[in-house]
Amino acid sequence: MSSTIIDETVILRYLLDDDEVLSPRAAKVIATRTARVYPEIITRVVVTLRDVYKVPRVEIATAMRRLLDDVMVDEPTVVALAIKLFGKTHMDFPDCLLAARTAIYNDDVVSFGKPIIQGMIDYRRQRQTTAEARSRAAEARSRSTDARSHSTDATIDKLRHQPRH
Repeated sequence: MSSTIIDETVILRYLLDDDEVLSPRAAKVIATRTARVYPEIITRVVVTLRDVYKVPRVEIATAMRRLLDDVMVDEPTVVALAIKLFGKTHMDFPDCLLAARTAIYNDDVVSFGKPIIQGMIDYRRQRQTTAEARSRAAEARSRSTDARSHSTDATIDKLRHQPRH
């Protein structure tokens, strides 16, 4: 199925429903379920809603989550996580995209002057280290259980083969 790429003007008219000619046209394009949006367009929409229309972050995040139900987007998991981060943090949306990609693709990021991103990277590493430690502990318990089981089996075998008096 082919898609129709839409830009921020279409999305803004759709979300804001503020133009009697363009808003219905935007809704019609999006209703086809063939509209495709790139993450950089989502970024423009978020920034415009925040800076021009003064829409609160939480409302932007809610509107963008609903939009994702109606359009196709490249990297949907990344964009969805970025939208969630945007609604819950004070990061700019491009930083939310970067943080989401870092978390999902497990990439390292080098950033100068972006402590919030570095904090998220450190948090991800900490979670990964904790998960690895839990995995090592589970493996150690398993080996210990196997060793005890083997030791118990050996003891039972010795007892079975000892002559009875």
